[in-house]
Formats: sequence, C-alpha cells, structure tokens
Amino acid sequence: MAVDDANQGRRPTIVDVARAAGVSHMTVSRVLNGAKRVSPDTARRVHEAVKKTGYRPDPVMSALAAYRTRSNRSEASANLAFLDRDGTPYSAWVFDGLRAEATAMGYAVQRHTLPHDARKQLQLSRMLYNRGVRGLLFGPTQEEWTFPDWNWDAFAMVSLGALIHRPVMHSVCLNYFDGVYGACRRLLQNGCRRIGFAVDPRLEARTGHRWLGGYAAALGARRLQVYEGSLKPRDFAQWCLGKKLDGVVTLHGELATAWPGARESFVLLNDTHLTAHRGISRLFLDPQQIGAEGLRFLHPFLLRQQYGLPDKPKMLEIPGTWIPWDDDSTTSTE
Repeated sequence: MAVDDANQGRRPTIVDVARAAGVSHMTVSRVLNGAKRVSPDTARRVHEAVKKTGYRPDPVMSALAAYRTRSNRSEASANLAFLDRDGTPYSAWVFDGLRAEATAMGYAVQRHTLPHDARKQLQLSRMLYNRGVRGLLFGPTQEEWTFPDWNWDAFAMVSLGALIHRPVMHSVCLNYFDGVYGACRRLLQNGCRRIGFAVDPRLEARTGHRWLGGYAAALGARRLQVYEGSLKPRDFAQWCLGKKLDGVVTLHGELATAWPGARESFVLLNDTHLTAHRGISRLFLDPQQIGAEGLRFLHPFLLRQQYGLPDKPKMLEIPGTWIPWDDDSTTSTE
C-alpha cells in the first residue's frame, strides 16, 4: 500500500504507518517500542508498513512525549525504584547520586529495601508495577542474587555494581581492569619491579576477576605476587618483607600503616572517601557517580518503553580518578 499522493513531500508519521498496516496508531507505537503483547502477524504488518512508508521515528518528539508523560504524574508518584540490597552507607551514597540525577531529569525515585525472601520479592515487584513504576535500579551488594518469578517484561532495569545476578541485566560499575592495570603501570614507571596484589579474594571475585586480570596483564604471569593471607597488618607486613616487594596494589586502606616500603608505592584501588586516605596514592570514584550514571544508562530504555531482560546485557564501566600520594586534587583520570 503506497502513501497517498497528498501526503508526498512531507515526513511520514505514525498515523501513516497505522493506516498502511490497518491498525491503530497505538498498536504501531507498541510494536516499534518492542512490546511483546502484540501478535506476530500484527507486528509483521506494522514493520512492512514502516518500510513502505519510509517512516523514521523522530527522537525529539519521542523524548518530548516521554517527558510529558512523566510531568503529568503526581509529584508523589515515583516512576523509578532503587532496590537497596545491603543497606550500607555506600548504598546510601549511590542512592544520593541517583536521586539528584533523577530530579534533574524529571523523574521521581523511591528507595525500597529488597527482601531476601523470594515470595516477598515477588510481592514487592507487583506492588511497584501497580504503582506505575517501570524503571528499576538494583543497588550495590556484597553477594550475588537470584530473582525468581519477577515479571521482567514490565520493567527496564540496571544493576549498580559489577556482580552478575540472575537473571543477567545491564549494569554500571568502576572500570576495575583498567584501574589496576593503570596503577601497576605507574608503579613500574616509577621504578618498582616486585609489585604485590593484596585484595580479599571474596571481594575480588565480585568484579568477575577484573582486578586480578588487570594486575596480570600489567605484570605478566611470571611476576605475580598475590597475597592469600589474613588482612591483619602484621601478617601483611611479613608477607611484603618475605617477598621483597617494592610496590603493592590493594583494596584495603587499613594496611597502609603496615606497608614497609616507600610511601608512594602503596596504591589503594577503589577509594570512595575523597578525604579519608590523604597521603596515599589511590583510585577514586565517587559512589554518587555510580547512581547518576546508572540512571543515564536506564533513561533511553524508559523513553523507548524497552522493557524486559536484554538479549545481550551491557556493562558500563566508569573510569576512576588517579590521585597521587602527594596530591589531593582530582584533575587527572585513568
């Protein structure tokens, strides 16, 4: 079916597509936004009509429509949910960044405690859906989670942290690999030759072994010195002396006082307190940035009403800021 002659010379609209496909414009919108509650035959006719009419979505108008939809809601009605799994101060900082970004972008967000019990989780998901929440941001956690029986087709979601949960979803985290790789390269450039790696194995595993991978990539397999002892300062100091280390990268700032080497060759890999570790070389990432970037990542999926679990989950990795031991500025980045 060709476009009417009277319509030639102007940009085809969604109404033209609907007329060509013999459906309503709302059905066309649902098909183009990836809704799964449309019959395959209807979806096929809509896609054929799109090709025939030469229709192309206008991103400006799509964004405006989404904005109007949000603006017409009550200010007390949250259309985003932050699901707090650990209830830690770190999670609270992440939420602060998310909330500030949500305000700037015209969203409303509420914080909810995520229960461990699967039945209570399901009740929470139903409650959020019935309240009109369509965007979920899963807070950082110390453990992997499994979420059974959620109606994922009703939500767009992003996990804030490197842990891979089940089912797998998009996520935002620090660029762990490049962070430790860059730290080791800096130590090598400063003359260090025996660089140790001291990170709690449980915490290192949370990154998908990206920390250990960056360390190995920077040094080579034959030069690796991986600490497997306790995090007691005395045990750590004895290990450093026994291995004759002249540099170390670690996640544990409390080990700095036990480090027997030069002050500038102790590197803290993930500092979340800009002023808490003055005098230590460190990689800094503000937890609030994790929350803000998580919403920016989620935003396009909400605009397109692209709900459901992704076929190919993406991980957005944020570079940290390198702060030398004798410089408390944050001007240089990895």
